[in-house]
Amino acid sequence: MSNPQHHQPARRALRLLWALQGHAFDGLRLKQVAQALQVAPPMALRDLELLADEGVAERIPGNEECWRLTPKLIQLARAHDDELRRVRQRIDDIDQRYTRAL
Repeated sequence: MSNPQHHQPARRALRLLWALQGHAFDGLRLKQVAQALQVAPPMALRDLELLADEGVAERIPGNEECWRLTPKLIQLARAHDDELRRVRQRIDDIDQRYTRAL
């Protein structure tokens, strides 16, 4: 059985993603992030900085006290969508091949 405490940083990082979603324009202040994660601001800042190091979160230019997600997650979603589209096309091609009248 895994130790639930061992996974807390990963869980917090995921919760941070969910907290920042929908705040691309105005972002969230550190205090808001800390409240959403139910942690102290220094821990929330470490988590934000970790996501920033990975290119997933950023301070808003001109409003550096606020944080938001970067377009990297949208790019991830679009890449997934592109892959599904390619797979669907392959399936359609195979389906047409096997259902053509002889």
